[in-house]
Formats: sequence, C-alpha cells, structure tokens
Amino acid sequence: MTADALGLGVEAVLLDADDTLYDTRSAMHTAGAAAAAALWPDADPDRLAVAGVRFRDDPEGHFSAYTRGEIEFDEMRRARLAELAAWLDQPADGDWWDDFEDRYEPTFLASMTAFDDVRPAVAALRAAGLAVGVLTNSSGEYTRAKLAAARLDDLFDVVCSRDTLGFGKPDARAFHEACRRLGSEPALTLYVGDEVATDPLGAADAGLSAAWLVRDGLPDERSLRLVEARKIPVVGSLTDVLALAGPDTVRFGPGERGR
Repeated sequence: MTADALGLGVEAVLLDADDTLYDTRSAMHTAGAAAAAALWPDADPDRLAVAGVRFRDDPEGHFSAYTRGEIEFDEMRRARLAELAAWLDQPADGDWWDDFEDRYEPTFLASMTAFDDVRPAVAALRAAGLAVGVLTNSSGEYTRAKLAAARLDDLFDVVCSRDTLGFGKPDARAFHEACRRLGSEPALTLYVGDEVATDPLGAADAGLSAAWLVRDGLPDERSLRLVEARKIPVVGSLTDVLALAGPDTVRFGPGERGR
C-alpha cells in the first residue's frame, strides 16, 4: 500500500532520536546523579540528588553551541561538566573529565530504554511503503551507542547526526541533507520530534511536514500557540503518527492531540 493511498501525502518519515525514540532524559538524570555522588561525595546532598537534572538542563547553553557548529562534542561535554562542578562548589581547576565519564557512561547506556511505541510504529510506516530515518543533534558515534543500547540499531534506513554536516537542527540544511540521504523530497517528508523549536518548527521552516511529539502531560501554552499558528499537529506517541497516515485518517486541527 502506498503513502498516497493512505492519504498522508508523504513518502518518508524522519524521527528525532533523544526523547523521541529512547528516554534520554531519564538516563541522563540517573547517570548524572550517580556520577556526581561518586565523584564529589561531600557536596551538598540536595544538589547531588538533582545533579543529573542540572547536567541535562545545560543552563549555559553549551549543547546549543555544539548544535550550531561552534564547538565540538567533547568540548561541549567538558564545559557542561565544569558548570556542574562549579554549581556543586567544587574547585574550578579540577580535572574531572575522565573520572566523570568512567562513572557516567556505563550507567547512562545501561539506563537507556526505547519507548514501547517505536518498533510497532516504524513497522507500520514501512508496511505503508514509507522510508523511515533519524535526524538528531547528537553526535554520530554517540547516537550509534544509544541506538545499540536501546536495541534499535537495526531499525532505520538512514541516521543523520549533527556531525553529518557540522551543524544541526533547526538549520534547514540539516533537514534537507537527511531527506537527500533518505531519498525523499522535503515537501514529501514528515518530521516528528519533541523539542518544539528545533523539531516541528525547524522542520516546518525547512519545508517539511511536521508533528510535535508530547509524550507526557500537556504541552506548555507558549509552545502550543507557536505550533497552532503553523497548524502543526500534536501527537502523544509515535503510534499517533499512524493516525495521520492511516486509512481512517484523522486530520488534526491546530493544537489537537492525536487519539
């Protein structure tokens, strides 16, 4: 059955990776707290308990600089760790990198789990004749490790990362290159992801169809207004994406959730 027969009007689907395919947020929270507690046992226990949250939140925006191609992956990670150490009142001149990584990475990868909807959703999209790929702002090597840890490394036709071009989403060129590698035209490609600015809005600005994935709770009002203005559907799982393509197609109005 072709995509046109299903009424989707696209020939391919691109998916974000982190917190779309697998639960990166929880894995970072767990690993960051464990590594910080092992490395700095005398730090404030209340701060140690949420050190993984702080590490992921990246208040100084180092990951965004990495996404724009201003710094490389290891430099970005070291800068985030330095910020975390300072927040925990640790010496600014400490060389924490190797010890932190030795504790963080095994826990992070062991905590990495795929969301239950990923395999069935991808299988159904493939059965509809759609190519399915990944476009992520993480590094290629790290993405391969996360896909393997989540047991999803056999699933996708194409995996494009920030280092595919040296910069990432929301730059339109990142979306276009991923489409090229997937063998689809941007106008005939649907992009699904959870970060509103880099994923649905970035994809729409690049000329792709887009859906905003909100797995837990309700979307925040400001972001919802942004996607409503662009008539971008909001979906609660990757299974909901099938409703956009299925024979009983659900055409969402602005801001409506997938069923």
